[in-house]
This record gives sequence, structure tokens and C-alpha cells, in this order.
Amino acid sequence: MPEPTVTPHQPFHDEPFPELFGHASQVIFSADEQWIAVSSVLQGLSRVAVYRADDLSCAHLLTFTTDAESIAFHPTLPLLAIGLDNYDAYQREGGLTLLEPVTGHRVDFADPEWGIEPIRWLDAHTLELTFFTWESDCVHLRSRATVARDDWLGLPSDALDLRTLPRTPLPSDALVEYLDTEPTYPLLQALAERAGRSYTGLGGVRAVAGLSDGRVLATRSRATVECWAPDGSLLWSVPAPSGIGGSRIQVAADERTARVAVAGPDARTRTDFPLVDLSDGTVLDCPSVPFSAALSARTDGVWAIRDTYDRSFGTEPPDPPSTRVFAADGTPLATVHEPDRYDLVPIGVRRCPELLYGRRRRDVIALDPRSAAETTLFTLEPFRVDHPLGRAVYVSDAAGPALLHGRTELVRRTFPAGEVVWNRPLECEVVDLDAHAGVLHVLCTDGALLSVDAADGTVLDRRPLPPYGPVSVHAAPDGTVIVGTTAGQILRY
Repeated sequence: MPEPTVTPHQPFHDEPFPELFGHASQVIFSADEQWIAVSSVLQGLSRVAVYRADDLSCAHLLTFTTDAESIAFHPTLPLLAIGLDNYDAYQREGGLTLLEPVTGHRVDFADPEWGIEPIRWLDAHTLELTFFTWESDCVHLRSRATVARDDWLGLPSDALDLRTLPRTPLPSDALVEYLDTEPTYPLLQALAERAGRSYTGLGGVRAVAGLSDGRVLATRSRATVECWAPDGSLLWSVPAPSGIGGSRIQVAADERTARVAVAGPDARTRTDFPLVDLSDGTVLDCPSVPFSAALSARTDGVWAIRDTYDRSFGTEPPDPPSTRVFAADGTPLATVHEPDRYDLVPIGVRRCPELLYGRRRRDVIALDPRSAAETTLFTLEPFRVDHPLGRAVYVSDAAGPALLHGRTELVRRTFPAGEVVWNRPLECEVVDLDAHAGVLHVLCTDGALLSVDAADGTVLDRRPLPPYGPVSVHAAPDGTVIVGTTAGQILRY
């Protein structure tokens, strides 16, 4: 297979609309059809991207921590109105944002007590706003106000006070009309085809793994795992029966197979762990459990699952909470039953020769895969049960074996003693991390890829990533850093 040609942030599939996190809520056009506005709403985060209609290049990207599903272009002017609503039942708030695509002028008006959705232009002078909030007894309240102006362009920040607008209360059963738009996915496909491009909306890349020959493995919605050639072409893809896709990839040391964790159609009632032949995507084996479970593994191929069933929903799973350990070929080795499911918590450490767990919210232990005997390695301060060390990777370099880990700080600990060698605080949180050849690569919530000297914690590089929602990172054997994004793109550095 030819050697890959890698340039900074080279995508494997260069599709339009990567700013949308792979999910579009609403697509609208300006009156002159020169601009396309698309909203994308995720939990606690939303974006509105404005594209030039002629080439689909992104002219403006607005990011909000509230929902921005309600968008409307002015009937004659190049002016976009965005209604904001945080949907909080106790601390409702929202606002109105106006953006002029031609000049980039933007003005934001906040309402600390009411959300706004929907918004609607009644005519060239009048904007209608529908306000929404909750009463203490969970009864929703709605009201409506209109804002009329002769000139809507170039407004200053004090041009409008949402809190003082005269509002008309709406009856609880009043019909609230939303802008009727075409289905977003077919519309984006059609727009891409008109521009001579394609749009598949493949979905977010939850896990990536680079192989020695330059191929890249990835999981995404609708795909258990897929394999990309170094030139960016898709070699094969294993469909996900549930449509949810894989969440973790564990590649065998010889790179012939990979074990993948895949949630079922109801994430609470089934998890599959297929073993996939990396030459052609053949599924060699597919063990399954009738509950949600997480995958962890050692470098020798031994792997384990842990029940993660959320007991706030439905009935109990058929078996008591447990950790199950398997040989690389899927042969059962050991089982640890836990009356308290949070007493033994897996620590997902990459490239580690041991199966590590948190015991009693303080001790980090190694679990013997055959006898299930526990060896206490070191003790931490009381930790979060979901991620005792945060994200973590094992390294063995000139300074000796160590764990590198972090959540709001980066830490190097000797292994297995757990003594802190260095600690570097961060101004953001860690999304994911991996290490190669003495360098720790960290994805951060501020949208940067941070490279740190694994030996002493010195920051070597900080690269801002494209605004595609980075969620996973892997350091390939040749040193290439691969980043998977919520938008579905796979970037190489």
C-alpha cells in the first residue's frame, strides 16, 4: 500500500457543511438566494452556519450554549434573525441574535427569564417573537410580542430591550406556528450536488485508530467500524445493525483484527463486541450481552466488559452487575460480581499491559484476567466514578513506565506505584488523549490539539482545530495524529 501523503488537518472526505456537527435542524435561504443559513442543535450546544450559495463556503459561524433552532431570514434584506431558548425548566433564558451576512454585523439581545421560539417576519418591517417559560408547577407560559422598525440594518447593542416589550399572553392551547421547511438532509444533498460535490452525512466519528500501513479505522453512526485507505478512499465498512455505531476500537497487536464495542438499538438492553478482520471487514465473531456495557482491554488482547446499565430506566438486567474478562479470541476467563455496581469501576487506559479499575472510589487496582485476583497499585483522592483518572494512556520511555492522564489537568504518574512526576493545570477540559514517541497529544474542549512532552510536561505545540467538534484522537504508528470529529470528518496531522 502506498505511503500516505499528509498535510496539516487533511480530511479523509472533504464534504460541505462540516460546521454542523453532522446534524442539521433547519435550512433556509435569504430572499436574494445568495445566502444559506443552517442551524445545528445538540444538547447544551448549537450552531448557526451561514454559507455562500455559489460555492457553499462558510461565511459566518455562530456558536451558542442555548438552542438556536428558530432561524428566519428577513423577507427583503440580507438579515438573519435567530431565536434562542435554553429549555431549562427552572432557570429559563433566551435571546435574539441578528446577523447581516454581507457585512458580518451582529447584535445580541438577551432575555434572562424567557426563551424565544419561534420567531417570524410578518413583513419587511415587523418581527414577531414568541416567548416561552415555565411556572413552578411545570405549567408552561407563552406570550407574543412584535417589533416594528423601518430600518433593521446596523442596529446598535441597545436598540432593543426584550424585557420591556409589550407582550400578549397566549392561551395554553394556542397553536404556535413554526416555519415550515423542507427535510434538511435531502436539501443539503441537493445543494451539494448543485455545487458539484457530494454530501453523505456520515455521522460523528466516536473512535479512530491508525494502522502501520497508513490505513485508518473509524466508528460512526450507522457503521460498526470502517476502514479508509491512506489516500482517503473508503475500503470497506461494517454496517451497524442498530444504526448507532461503534464506540471503541481495540486493535490487535498484529493489526489483523480489531474488537469493537457497539450499542444495540436500545442502548440499555444490548451491547455487541464484534471481532473484525481488518483485511476486508469480515465479522469473525460477535459476542453480545443483554445490557449496556463498556469495553476495556490490555495490550496482549485480553479484554473485559463492565455492566453500565442505567437502573433509573425500566427493569433490572437479567444478571447482577458484573465485570467479565475474556481472552483475545473471546474465550471467557473470569467474572467479578459486584453488589454495588460503582464499587469496581473500569479505568479505560490506552496501550496498557494491565486491566485497571477503581476500587471503593479511591484505590487503583490491577485485575488478573484468569483468577480475578486484585492487586492494589496506588490510592487517589476520592474520584469521580465515571472516569477515575479522566482520559489516560500508558507509556514506557526513558523515564520508565507511567500513566499519563487528565480531566482538567495533565498528570504523569509512575507505574505501578502511582507517584506524581509532574502536573500541568489546564484552562479547559480534556476530550481525549493519546501518546506516541514521547509526545502526549490532547484534544481539549477549547477546540485545540495540545502536544506535550511526556517526560516533563512541557508544551511543545498548540494547534487550533477546525470547528468540526473534535471528539476522538489516536496517534498512529508512524506518528500521524488522527482526529475524529462530531461533524464526521477524520483529520490527519
